[in-house]
Amino acid sequence: MSLAPEDRLVLARGVRVRFDPVRNCHVLLAPERVLFPCPTSVEILGRLAEPRPFAELVAGLAAEFDAPEEEIRADLEGLLADLVAQHVVRVERRGP
Repeated sequence: MSLAPEDRLVLARGVRVRFDPVRNCHVLLAPERVLFPCPTSVEILGRLAEPRPFAELVAGLAAEFDAPEEEIRADLEGLLADLVAQHVVRVERRGP
């Protein structure tokens, strides 16, 4: 899946990230399932509570972690493609 800079990403309806004190880790709650995301995924998913343009997400993470935007973009596209396929993240396409 290829994401355009203006594509807006948001958690799918009914999806939430919560800290589970019993398991001492974050969980991703989705309709009829619970997923256990890695810390990197938790960081990214936490930014998607409100729709956010892909370019803004890439730029923010690159600045925060002092990493090249190209590397962040490639890593994010792979992760987000998987999350979209699992119906955890939704893409709002802009343009024609």
